[in-house]
Amino acid sequence: MTSTNSSMTSSSSEFDDYDTSQIIGLQVKTNEEYEDIIADALWPNAVEQWFVFILGTMMVIGVVGNALVVVVVSTNKSMRNALNLVLMNLAIADLLILLFCLPLTVVNDVTKTFWFSAVFCKSVNFINNTSVYVSIMSLVFITCERWRAITYPLKSPFVRTRSVIAGIWLLAMFLSSPEPVTLHLAGARFVRPNFTTQWGTRCKESWSEEFQMNYQLVQTIFSFVLPLLVISVLCLHMVRTLHFSSNHLTVASRQISIRKKAVRMLCAVVMLFAISNLPVHLYNIAL
Repeated sequence: MTSTNSSMTSSSSEFDDYDTSQIIGLQVKTNEEYEDIIADALWPNAVEQWFVFILGTMMVIGVVGNALVVVVVSTNKSMRNALNLVLMNLAIADLLILLFCLPLTVVNDVTKTFWFSAVFCKSVNFINNTSVYVSIMSLVFITCERWRAITYPLKSPFVRTRSVIAGIWLLAMFLSSPEPVTLHLAGARFVRPNFTTQWGTRCKESWSEEFQMNYQLVQTIFSFVLPLLVISVLCLHMVRTLHFSSNHLTVASRQISIRKKAVRMLCAVVMLFAISNLPVHLYNIAL
């Protein structure tokens, strides 16, 4: 998935490469001194602090922008058409990630520690994956509706938009449910006997690394490859249909121009979707 939670649920091999157990030997006298040195080693450096600042700025901009979409569409009856309702649905999914998942994930990433409860460990993953699935399925639905409007302009919509939105959320929650069930908190291992600390705690799956890799592969296929294939095919068919209409049918040139602009915008969204999500999915598979 997109994964704001990819590093929170990283595999044990990745964590062992960090080698927390070798942060310090046994020469310090007290556990407090030992923990202080571990904290210094895991505390975010200057680059990571800039990373927090940049993500924080992006989060504020994203929250304001998506909140405005929700407010405008929900408070203006004239704006509640099918397309705007789906866009509001996208904005709500983004807000869930920005407000609930991103802050916890950033703290986890920069301190190499999951500081929150097991409930948050499971819920952050569930909400993040659900929101990602909702966004992807909403894009597919928007593309299908644009394709219908261009290819069969006289036909009414296939289904009610509100019913589709409800179905999208239910299906997204179902697809996101397996992984959170297996998540648990795992403390770091240290060479100092009888020493425990929350530093280095991870939110990780209880299933095997091989199963996790296969699971990530299946997720990539259903949340990236197949949606991208469907959207791309429909976009190409819309381009072909508009090209044929402009050359062979007596359709108003202004109407054709408006439809072409809409398709170009949709194609641009598809490109951004592919470019922004491909590195995340490749990272999750290779993890």
